[in-house]
Amino acid sequence: MTVNYNTYNEEKKAFFNKHHNDFRCDTSSMDEYGRYWKTYTFEDGAQWCEAMSPEYVSQEVEVKMCKMNIEVKMFRTEFWNTDDASSKYYYEKF
Repeated sequence: MTVNYNTYNEEKKAFFNKHHNDFRCDTSSMDEYGRYWKTYTFEDGAQWCEAMSPEYVSQEVEVKMCKMNIEVKMFRTEFWNTDDASSKYYYEKF
């Protein structure tokens, strides 16, 4: 499921508040493809995980009544947690 930044931020805040904001953050080094990971581990054992990476997205657009395909480099954040293991994604300008 793709969400906007506000939804991502609201879910993250709610999760952090639920687990009393008592966490340790481990961040990986960026690999040769520009990917890296963050894991927030809370005192109660809960975890919030994020995997960030660049991604090329193809999209059809219309400009002055001419349809064309463009490819845009985006920055994708995949996130999930121990309360809800379903991955969600939000995209931002690279």
